[in-house]
Amino acid sequence: MAGFFAEYRNELSLVQQDTEPNRGFRLGQLGALHAVLAHATVHDEPAIVCLPTGYGKTSLMMALPFLTAAQRVLIVEPSDALRRQVASHLQELSTLRRIGAVSADLPNPVVERLEGRPTDAAAWERLVEKDVVVTTPGSASPVLAPGAQEDLFDLIVFDEAHHAPADTWAAFLAHYKNARFVFLTATPFRRDGRVIPGKLVYRYPVTRAVEEGAFRPVAFRAAPVHDPLNDAEIDRSIAETAVAQLQADIQHGMDHRLFVRASSIKAARELVPLYRELGVAVEAIDSKVGKRRQDECERKLVSGELQGIVCVDMFGEGYDFPKLKVAALHAPHRSLVPTIQFIGRFARSDETTGDATLIAPLSRIADAPNALLKEGVDLALMIDRAAQAELEGNVEEQAVIERFSVRKVAESDYDAVSPLALQLYAHVRIFRCFEAPDFTKIGDTVGKALRAVKQWLTEDGTVSLVLTVDESPPNWATSDVLMNVRHDAFLLMYFPEGGLCYVGATRRTEKIYQSLIDEVCEGSRPLSYEETSRARAGLEEVRFFNVGLKNTTFNSQGETYRTLTGPAAERAVTAGDSRAYAQGHFFGSGTIDNEKETIGASSSSRIWSNQNLSVARFMDWVTVLNRRIVGDAPFSQTQLDMVRAATQLREIPAVVIAGSWSKTGFKTNPRIRYIKADGEGFYKRLTDWELSEFVSMPVSGCLDFKVIHDQEVIPMRFSIRNGAMVSLLDDTITVLVESAIDDWMPLTEWLREHPPVFYSADKSSFEGMNLMAAPQVQAATLAAGDAYCIDWAGCAIRIEFVSNDGTEESEQKRAALAGQTTVQEHLEQHLCEVDGLVALFYDHRSGEAADYIAVTVAPDGEVDIALYHCKGAGGAPSGGRVGDVYEVAGQLVKSVYYCEIVTLLAHMEDRMHSRHRYPSSFIVGDLDSLRQLLQDTVATKRGFTVVGVQPGISRNAVDEHLADLMVFGIEYAKRGGAARAYWLVSE
Repeated sequence: MAGFFAEYRNELSLVQQDTEPNRGFRLGQLGALHAVLAHATVHDEPAIVCLPTGYGKTSLMMALPFLTAAQRVLIVEPSDALRRQVASHLQELSTLRRIGAVSADLPNPVVERLEGRPTDAAAWERLVEKDVVVTTPGSASPVLAPGAQEDLFDLIVFDEAHHAPADTWAAFLAHYKNARFVFLTATPFRRDGRVIPGKLVYRYPVTRAVEEGAFRPVAFRAAPVHDPLNDAEIDRSIAETAVAQLQADIQHGMDHRLFVRASSIKAARELVPLYRELGVAVEAIDSKVGKRRQDECERKLVSGELQGIVCVDMFGEGYDFPKLKVAALHAPHRSLVPTIQFIGRFARSDETTGDATLIAPLSRIADAPNALLKEGVDLALMIDRAAQAELEGNVEEQAVIERFSVRKVAESDYDAVSPLALQLYAHVRIFRCFEAPDFTKIGDTVGKALRAVKQWLTEDGTVSLVLTVDESPPNWATSDVLMNVRHDAFLLMYFPEGGLCYVGATRRTEKIYQSLIDEVCEGSRPLSYEETSRARAGLEEVRFFNVGLKNTTFNSQGETYRTLTGPAAERAVTAGDSRAYAQGHFFGSGTIDNEKETIGASSSSRIWSNQNLSVARFMDWVTVLNRRIVGDAPFSQTQLDMVRAATQLREIPAVVIAGSWSKTGFKTNPRIRYIKADGEGFYKRLTDWELSEFVSMPVSGCLDFKVIHDQEVIPMRFSIRNGAMVSLLDDTITVLVESAIDDWMPLTEWLREHPPVFYSADKSSFEGMNLMAAPQVQAATLAAGDAYCIDWAGCAIRIEFVSNDGTEESEQKRAALAGQTTVQEHLEQHLCEVDGLVALFYDHRSGEAADYIAVTVAPDGEVDIALYHCKGAGGAPSGGRVGDVYEVAGQLVKSVYYCEIVTLLAHMEDRMHSRHRYPSSFIVGDLDSLRQLLQDTVATKRGFTVVGVQPGISRNAVDEHLADLMVFGIEYAKRGGAARAYWLVSE
């Protein structure tokens, strides 16, 4: 019957080791035992005990059951090797007998080494008779092996606890609710950030252990390397040096063994023949080797049949075999701390085995040559400092994470997932919120495909962390038979004082960012480049590795975006760039308080830094960013600042003359689905619709505009105030955009992702919240070639066109002309008489490239493609017709997109399609002939001309204001790719 420890509790002697080695408990062991008992008197949570690697945790595991009078003890080991070793020691209480803590004639407890898994309650019931059960998580976890009674064990000890998976802790703690838990470890924090549950009750410094004589010095012997790039040479040098050291130790009477650490299972197996060739019997041990072979290798190692083992991380931490005294490090650890712990493992004191030696080439010791391997280094002090730094850092992170509470968990599989297990790349999308976001509104899905499986929320509601899973078939699969499973994390932080919400994510998709913020906040805006660029405020010695310059000519056929890279990329920026470009993004580095940091920002409301951060550090990073953005720290001037930058759109311009789809809209030209209230509708392409009829309302911060196709009108609003940035003003219609194949979204949402570009009468433009200031150069007069005149006699210059659709309204308009021509008809007659005309295309309707496209061939073979934009005269002559100039100037601005052969031909072919109610058509020539001509003409012989046609403007009566507007349209078209641009006016 179990109860050995309760019966013999008074047989344990807590004598302290004095001058006689290995007699009595070490000082740190006694401190740990008393700390656990003291903790148990006032706390129920698990006790964490941190002792140096190799200091003697097994003695604690044997002594604790006596001190707590435990009925039944469960000891959980991370590996089968430790399970065997610890079970064998406990069966004989060998360590306690050796140090004199119990008498030699004390009976032994009944110890069960639990392998495999109990399959039912009866199998667990058979363990009632055992005093101690030694097992691994895979054999005894209540999740994997259910059926045990909740009171089966009253003391549960996790050895090397930092190796235990989080779900293992949770499962044992949840099931054995009344048991006393003790976690033994060399470090209370895992390197993946997950914290062992409980309270750190005791930590014994390595320096104190060294003073006691618990550890002996470790000698470092560098393996000579001639070619640091030759892996084969390096491995042979390490092996030869290690074998020589082993043989020297044996010659001096030391019964040493060799421990070889490789980078992978494959590498470990490839090293075996190398060591055997050098005369040393070794075997490779790895997780793929069967248990029987592992046991056999261990037996041979103990007996001496094997002189060494080759592995990755097996037979490592916690494994007690003092004869392993020559360590050949073929693969470095990832950081300094595990390297130190690896070395410390071989420094365990044993008077019968002597000192240890570490063999490695300097080129393969990660972070260690300058810190560890120089002569006279205090290894114990380094271990302590590294452990303390890790302890303090993780305590800070734990304090931050404790702000979170679990709001919801969709599946029990995610119960044990902690925020400390997550890392995010330092990248945020920022929104200005007009009301405090409510993160509790995040539903069961994020976006369309991501299922929210766990959400954490701080008590004040300003920070939320969401874990999602995407179980979608891969893109290359033809059915749903195959599924990808991907997890993502989203962190949202809101700062009430500035109204900014930062969204960080492991999946950085604009659509997901927008759907998240829409779900939690009804009114939000992205930040302007003026605001995001403040990410570098306060930094000194700024230099840029990557700079983006955005062509300010919308849809330019030239270089639309220039990227400069290099160690000081901003030095490539010239004064000329400031005329044609604006800042688009930057990524670089600077210093603040003598600390270096990397930082990047873009006009798409994003900021990033080149680092992966834990959740706590990510929150700290965002907090610093927010202080910079809302603060007033100055910028350190650089050569990049020669190029102008977009500013925040704080007020809608008084007069907007044109609007155009974003570059993405023109590039992808998605399908638009227009649905009326009665359910009827049609499909068109985005470019079949055009933006027009702009009504500015600066006081309310709104711009009303219409999206028009033939007779259909979509009234919309752009707003910089509260509410949606883009909204539909007619709730009787539905307008959808195909954002991906058969994936539709409202036009308003699509326009928030891809905002239109609007052009104002003051020659400024804005896209979303970014305002691009007007050029500073003003034109006072028209120069030669800016305007040409034709005879407009017989033309009704106030009438641009009259449809020939046979309707009564059209017939009445035609009759009112009294034989005069419309502006379009007059222009058409003029163009038909132009020398060299080979094609004339009529395209007047919504979504047009131009009213007329005329192609001429000069005697020298030069081909000119001219795009004509017409407008009937309105208002008083000349100066009173400024509104006409606004409209046509806007057409000139937009038409630059079509100053490209492939784009224009594709547009013409699509516009002639029979699906249109009024297809565009050729008046002269045909598409096939035109295509052939353009293909046969070399690029140097082809050119574009953009023409604004306005007979209501008198060439001789143009004032400064009209001249400036007309020149603006001309220059813009030229920058966009037109070889020539001018106005066609009257005398």
